[in-house]
Amino acid sequence: MDITQEQLEAAGYDVPAAPEDAWRSYDERNPVPRYFDFDWLSSRHPDLYHTFALSSEGLVDRLNARFDLSGLDVLDIGAGTGRITHGAARTARSVTAVDPFGSVLAYNKRLAAQTGLNNITHVRADSRHLPFADNSFNAATCAWAIASYPEAGRVLKPGGWLIDLLPFPGALGGELTPLLAQVYPHIITEVAPADQLDRACPEADSTLQQDSWNGVPVTPPIRLHDFTYLADYHSPAEAAAIIGRLFGPKARQYMEEGGRSSLAWRLRIVLCRVRK
Repeated sequence: MDITQEQLEAAGYDVPAAPEDAWRSYDERNPVPRYFDFDWLSSRHPDLYHTFALSSEGLVDRLNARFDLSGLDVLDIGAGTGRITHGAARTARSVTAVDPFGSVLAYNKRLAAQTGLNNITHVRADSRHLPFADNSFNAATCAWAIASYPEAGRVLKPGGWLIDLLPFPGALGGELTPLLAQVYPHIITEVAPADQLDRACPEADSTLQQDSWNGVPVTPPIRLHDFTYLADYHSPAEAAAIIGRLFGPKARQYMEEGGRSSLAWRLRIVLCRVRK
């Protein structure tokens, strides 16, 4: 029996994962969980979210290529199914994966075991109340998640790295952003210039000369790296199925009509050192 919207809300998303591939069967006009509700979608269908979240793979691969995590104890906030967790664990001394949703954390833990990563600790916790002492970590990552930045700053050591992995401003839906802004204007309120959403947009580095990031004191400069990543789902049918379930029929039609097997994302890495 499918779970209802009311049950999801009442449970605070604390629901068991549905069977693998259960997300493929749904009412397109009235899906449960609803389109774009990523907390509900990931907690109910972690396999769908993990398959979709190739942009996180792109972010952590680019991070590892540009920043050395070796020897560091890393906190992955809002770790989800583990794309960032596992990528960071390939080079870091240790990674602590924190997420409030049991089903996605269990998925993360299972995949870590399957890939032989033994330097990961999984902790179920709210990012607003991290169960760690002050000055516990060398670096904290947050990818596509809502973090309490003051809490992240608290648990970082002096000079520790606060690392944001996120979409470019106005590119929340990647190349789909202009379309999704029409369908979900209450969610997507900013659309980047067309050249930034173009697949050929070159990478760019810049700095911010400011002494705080989201309320956390940092030592300038804040380093920004923007780049375009192509999430390849290998077949147009699979891409349309995944994107359609997450974003709705208009997004599915966009993928189908173009015969697209991939989706372009404009992404940003933010690196700053906490000042204490």
